[in-house]
Amino acid sequence: MPAWSNKLPEKSKHMGFDLRRTPATTALQAIITCDDILVCDTHYWGGRTLPCERKRTANDGSETAGTCAACNEAIPFRTHVYVSAMESKSREHFIFECTAHAAKALVSYHEASGTLRGCIIHASRPKGLRNSQVVIQTNAVNLAKVQLPDPPNIIRALSTIWRLPATGLAVEKEKRGSPTVKTIPGPLNRMREQPDNQPEPESIGDILGGNGKPKNGKAKKVK
Repeated sequence: MPAWSNKLPEKSKHMGFDLRRTPATTALQAIITCDDILVCDTHYWGGRTLPCERKRTANDGSETAGTCAACNEAIPFRTHVYVSAMESKSREHFIFECTAHAAKALVSYHEASGTLRGCIIHASRPKGLRNSQVVIQTNAVNLAKVQLPDPPNIIRALSTIWRLPATGLAVEKEKRGSPTVKTIPGPLNRMREQPDNQPEPESIGDILGGNGKPKNGKAKKVK
């Protein structure tokens, strides 16, 4: 039976993860908790963000639209990078999103240190505009003095935020070891046939309890 209450719960680490981007006028400072970046190309398609489904050929690395409906409609894609991070002051654990260009600083840090865990990031928008370029500065934290939480499963968290069925995603490794997301057309096509693009009932239980993105466009937290 559900546990009913007349009071809102207090903020706690058990309530899940937010997806956060760099604010326009203030800086974001946090400590990365995962070992490496997660890369995924996305489209804004059908009123919300979805991963790109274009295919890559095995021989020369060229790409074709394949079953990607957004690519076939000439909707541009954009590469995004995701890491889990803990805010320095509040110690809130969240998922940070940035562009591939901004993430070059994270790649350089990983190549020098072998891991991103314990990397302090200071992300800001020098122009002070919402969609302006993000600049990320990095530094190292003494892990002997700071206790970091275990990183979440970022792919599962993003799957929930994007309302994707777990059966529609798979993980592949690139040559440098960074995980990337590829989509499986069948489950995603069935998902699109659901009213309001709701996730598939039989697979939503596999995605950490099935929290999704509400119709007002604000992402729910995921466990």
